[in-house]
Amino acid sequence: MLRFSDVGVTFESGRRVLAGLSAELSTRELTFVAGASGAGKSVLCRLAVGLLKPDSGQVELLGERVDTMPERALRALRQRAPYLVQGPALLDWRTLRENVALAAPGLSSEAVHEALARVGLEAAADRLPTELGPGAKKRAAIARALALRPEYLLLDEPTTGLDRRAATQVEEVLASVKARGLGALVVSHDYRLLRTLADRVLVVGGGRCAFLGTPEAFLASSEPELRALTAPFLESASDG
Repeated sequence: MLRFSDVGVTFESGRRVLAGLSAELSTRELTFVAGASGAGKSVLCRLAVGLLKPDSGQVELLGERVDTMPERALRALRQRAPYLVQGPALLDWRTLRENVALAAPGLSSEAVHEALARVGLEAAADRLPTELGPGAKKRAAIARALALRPEYLLLDEPTTGLDRRAATQVEEVLASVKARGLGALVVSHDYRLLRTLADRVLVVGGGRCAFLGTPEAFLASSEPELRALTAPFLESASDG
């Protein structure tokens, strides 16, 4: 379970980004996080793995209280629930095989190969990131997380900046991950991911959870406030 209980976050600038947000999410499901730019969507990922401490409230992940957890325990938690930021964060002077092996000390060559195979990059194992396109780099980052055999994934804009072909390849990887029973929190403006992969949709607005429910309920909602919050998100669907 990933649980946010009355969580408040204020940035150093004084802007209150979350103001009492509460949500309970199953770590066996893929939850799609939507909302306007700057609403605090990515903040949820950072809170979940202890990269950001809330001003108030509690955060729990996989049965652990995150907001009071010491750094050593947080490092262990991040192995169980890797957080993939928007950029692939690969070392350009290391091969894909070496980048994946860096996920944790002592990873076997079999685990590295299996992870690359799961994202369709086993043939590129000995290539450098600089030799690959943005989509392959993103899939390599996912492979590095999968090599840990995690219990949960957190992904921030996994298809942003990719052309449609590369984005579809990432989408297929995420579908495969989901089919194996691994849950994820996915922050994205890519409407296709919501439509094809999401079990739940969480909309962040006004510093709170503006909506939490099924994709079908989200799409059927006629509530003006919800429509206003998700207008840019829905416009991207009509474009596609």
